[in-house]
Amino acid sequence: MSTITNLHSPGIYGLMLIIFVVLSLSGCAPAVTERICGTMIGYEERLNIDPEFARSEERLEQEIRAYIENMRRLELMEFRSGKVIIPVVVHVVYNTSSQNISDAQIQSQIDILNEDFRRLNADITNVPTEFTSAVSDARIEFKLAERDPNCNPTNGITRTNTTVSSFDYNPLATTATGRNPVKFTTSGGIDGWPSDQYLNIWVCNLSGSLLGYASFPSDLATRPAEDGVVVDYQSFGNMGTSTAPFHLGRTATHEIGHWLNLRHIWGDDQNLPDVCSGTDFVDDTPNQGIMYTGCPTHPQNSCGSNDMFMNYMDYVNDNCMIMLTNGQSDRMDAVLYTTRSSIVSSQGDVPPPVVTADLYSRDMDDDMGDEPNTVSAYMYRTDDIWVRHTNDGITNQEHQNPRGNEMNHVYVRVRNRGCAVAPSGDVNLYWAKASSGLSWPAPWDGSVTSPALMGNFIGAQATGSVAGSDYTILEFTWDVPNPADYSGFGADRTHFCLLSRIETSPTAPFGMTFPEGSNLGQNVRNNNKIVWKNVTVSEPANGAKFASGLISNYTERANSYRIIFEDGEENISIFDHGRVTAILDDLILETWIQGGMEGDGIAQGEHDNEIVIQKSGAYLDNIRLAANQSGVLDVEFEPHQQVRRTQYGRYIFRLEVVQELADQFVGGQSFTFRVGN
Repeated sequence: MSTITNLHSPGIYGLMLIIFVVLSLSGCAPAVTERICGTMIGYEERLNIDPEFARSEERLEQEIRAYIENMRRLELMEFRSGKVIIPVVVHVVYNTSSQNISDAQIQSQIDILNEDFRRLNADITNVPTEFTSAVSDARIEFKLAERDPNCNPTNGITRTNTTVSSFDYNPLATTATGRNPVKFTTSGGIDGWPSDQYLNIWVCNLSGSLLGYASFPSDLATRPAEDGVVVDYQSFGNMGTSTAPFHLGRTATHEIGHWLNLRHIWGDDQNLPDVCSGTDFVDDTPNQGIMYTGCPTHPQNSCGSNDMFMNYMDYVNDNCMIMLTNGQSDRMDAVLYTTRSSIVSSQGDVPPPVVTADLYSRDMDDDMGDEPNTVSAYMYRTDDIWVRHTNDGITNQEHQNPRGNEMNHVYVRVRNRGCAVAPSGDVNLYWAKASSGLSWPAPWDGSVTSPALMGNFIGAQATGSVAGSDYTILEFTWDVPNPADYSGFGADRTHFCLLSRIETSPTAPFGMTFPEGSNLGQNVRNNNKIVWKNVTVSEPANGAKFASGLISNYTERANSYRIIFEDGEENISIFDHGRVTAILDDLILETWIQGGMEGDGIAQGEHDNEIVIQKSGAYLDNIRLAANQSGVLDVEFEPHQQVRRTQYGRYIFRLEVVQELADQFVGGQSFTFRVGN
């Protein structure tokens, strides 16, 4: 990161670089030994000669700055509870059989992207200690498309035999085919799929030394057919035709970073008199004055601090690119929830169903709409419901914890997974006092009023007709209850759940495939028209992280429950990074003692009501609650000293409740604990 500056004419170094790039693009360059990315080629010239592009870039930066500033003000950065799944179509354009890369090589690239953007790459352990606290899990994943724009099944790969031996790239050309010939059938390439629904990646033989390039998000509205990423076939994936030193798939990682509005880490100021004056618009990447190539040794210093040359957005070899930062992740989130927000709702990753039309919402990001849902681990973490404090939720889909005793805005995304137009349905929205023991229809119907109103109806709206493979987003206003009414629940007094039900018939079972019973979790799993959100964010407490949950029995008879504690992430265990303690209120403690203090994976804490949770899957047994009785269980996470000192990120912890006699899941709650600055 470095300060923002005005543009200057290129110096001698810049002219040499331009000459080198021109030679590379004309096919006169030597064998590729140093990374050349085409994304920023001609960028300064475009700003000078294309006023509309300059205005689009400025508007985009204003949107992103506003988004990030708002999230930081509300302390919500890094709190996205789910993942963003981006459907990908790979267009292989080949002139020779060797350029027609295999499906396996393409899948290797998708796997690499998911490792790199999720901080799962094995070489992440090579990040220097001074930068480990900045390393990010961007919570972005990529998946080859399973339906094409015509709603047919696909493997997400197209193959085009071309007479063009190699493809040039000329960002300053006046025609689309002149700028991006590989992206159009008429110039020997192949037309892309709708760029608001798919990430298009073209793989071809690029002229000269160019490894790849990406489109700018600010061009999406005016140049949608040119949106996407292009990668040379010798730099794609980590097998087959991939060639060292760009043989580990990091070229696509780098270019998709650009597609998500990341800049080169050195700020592209090599043409300026002061190479430390440019910017990548990210706070936690050190100010860097030069690009690095090859595989330097750490430390290197160009602008007064050690350089983060091992970042994916530098020019080093593939085996030395290993990290993204939290600031870069925030910037990518900002573009996903503003300019590229439509791709967040894409159904390109959903196979076309047998039914012609079907309105549904997703329980989790892996939910394809099948009934019952057998793939999603949790039924209470939908990202198709989100809360905003102001009415900006159509473009800004980051969930905020509701503010008590004031008007909030709730957004519900309804999808049509079918290929034909779906007739209108009615979306009914409810709130409930958050609990891991909710049932249906109480308390959502407002029938439970003690010790305070525990739920109620928010409103109903018609979806209108929804085109095949399309979606709609509905906005509701919600006057959130006064937290003072729930003071008896301690820290849990401001935590509320939301439930959305799509009704396509006015009579029971209201269009549901499975008639609804009292078991809420079963209703949600069985019917793709019902989604439930129960997520809370921790608060600081004496150096630890603190959250609270309600354990309730909303049935008309006493029941015994098992409380289960589990990791909320498949790739990271909270128990490896700190101490997790459950603090039982008097009611929960008393009934647990009466039940024989049974459980597993637990140990006694410092006080009688403190239970140390030792592993994922630990549980407390025989918690017996009378009809309509509720108790509070607080969860405290105390990160290890080393984690507090060197890491930044989130840890997700789950609390689930099973009714023991029926052996049925009755509810759950996710806690997100943030560690770091």
